[in-house]
Amino acid sequence: MKTPNKSPFSILANEFIENTLEQIVKDYSIGQVFYKKEKQTTRSHILVQLNKFADVAKLRSKKWVKEFRDQYQVYVYFIDYSRLQYQLSKGHPFIEYHCQKSSIIYQNDYSRSSILIDRIWKKYKKKFNRFEDAFHHDHEIRRVKIERLNAEDSYNSVFTSFEELIHYDLEYLEELYSGDSTSDIDLNQRINQLLIYIPELQSYFVKKNPREYFITELFAKVKKAIDEDDIIYNTEMFESLRIIEDSLFTFIEARFYELKHLIKKQYEKIYTVDRDIFPMEEYRTDEILEKAIDRILTFIELEQIYFFHKTTYGEVTTYYLLLIGLNVNNEKIKAITHSLTSIFGKEYRFLLLGHNRYWIQKNLYQYQSFFVFIIQGKHLVYSSDEYHPEPHWQMPYHPQHSDLYFHYKSALQSSLQFYKLIDGEQENYQGVDNIFALFFLSFCRTYIYVKTFYLPNYMTSEALWQLCIYADNDIYKYNYLFEQFSNNIFSFTDYNMSVHHSIGKVDTEKANCMKMIVEKLMNELNVTVVDGKLLDNFEMNLIVEKSID
Repeated sequence: MKTPNKSPFSILANEFIENTLEQIVKDYSIGQVFYKKEKQTTRSHILVQLNKFADVAKLRSKKWVKEFRDQYQVYVYFIDYSRLQYQLSKGHPFIEYHCQKSSIIYQNDYSRSSILIDRIWKKYKKKFNRFEDAFHHDHEIRRVKIERLNAEDSYNSVFTSFEELIHYDLEYLEELYSGDSTSDIDLNQRINQLLIYIPELQSYFVKKNPREYFITELFAKVKKAIDEDDIIYNTEMFESLRIIEDSLFTFIEARFYELKHLIKKQYEKIYTVDRDIFPMEEYRTDEILEKAIDRILTFIELEQIYFFHKTTYGEVTTYYLLLIGLNVNNEKIKAITHSLTSIFGKEYRFLLLGHNRYWIQKNLYQYQSFFVFIIQGKHLVYSSDEYHPEPHWQMPYHPQHSDLYFHYKSALQSSLQFYKLIDGEQENYQGVDNIFALFFLSFCRTYIYVKTFYLPNYMTSEALWQLCIYADNDIYKYNYLFEQFSNNIFSFTDYNMSVHHSIGKVDTEKANCMKMIVEKLMNELNVTVVDGKLLDNFEMNLIVEKSID
């Protein structure tokens, strides 16, 4: 009996992969198949040399290519004969490394378009150096152009030049990791495809949504401004773009280094990029925090949690956490807070801030001072992925209290309206509770904004007060006034933030307590805003005139 020939793909030790490759050999004109297995990981690489250029795109789109990669960590590349021959003549390091004679697992004996590489390092070294030097030469020309445009204050041109340079870097990364480039796709797709080979890249690009990035939106705005003969003045983003580009350049340098050593000394020590990731501090030794994080994650899928502050007053400890993820809305925050209260009781409280990464990025022009302190490695206590990016910080950044005039005016006029009601008709306190709640909300948001350059969402009154304490713990001295209130002041305030068709139940004692709170808090705000000269004379005069009217 005749023994059947052993499959050339049996070396892969995977029946599904073996059968798939056997089938494409039958269906397509294939010259050679090369196989490399990484020594220090479970990844393998298969490069298929096709004789027809049209077959490359067909095979790249096959579902099993992704399945090979996701399930078996087998990366498959396709290249046609003409391009393969051209890249080898240029000294392309990815092609040189993969297309060695020792790596062939299949060769079509009847094909005239086969390539066998069997040369020593010394013969290839000059080609490698020329290939790498070409990258550095063109890269330097682009960097010098950006510096010149920046010096000339050609802001729009700096942005477009950065975009060109980042595209140039990504193209080289594609070439060095896959042997080919994808210049026909947009920047979003380019980044997403490179994540297949370099997942670390996602730590340098803030996402707008699962498929798009903030940086592409920024470049689109610049192009629109150019079309409309306008100028983008967001020069603070230049440094963030420079950091991104420097990081891409570092990845390219590391990949050149890696391929050089792989070619020179097959499967010897592989160079890897040092990952600049901040280590988590040992917050997890806090059992209360650990238990709270586990509980939070049962409610919502998050990207990261930052534990950025902790206070202890008497028997009550408050943890301050920033939750970053999609759909972290106020209702979710309230539900999580309620759940944590039911578990930990009154002894432990949790101030939860929730935002998605794109919202933070979009609002850095106003809130960067607040977030830049929180989003640090030393505060990170949970991350669903090691490559979540930091925001693209604006540098230099000069914090400003935009619209403080309107926030302060709202708090002031709420207090004046409160006094009119409280000092009006004898013991007719109808509406006082609602105005008090409005004042307290307005005061807290304004005070937090003044102290931290962050304007919180409409949170519960207790959460807002906790943020006031974070903004300046000296404000805690007024807690004694809250304790004199006949019932829970935070529940009272939250209840009265909406209209109820009932007779006001504020008695004289409660009215006097509220009056004292308004007086003390408004005085505190005046000291900060007015005495601190955060508003100019014109704005102050406007407020005074309208308050008198």
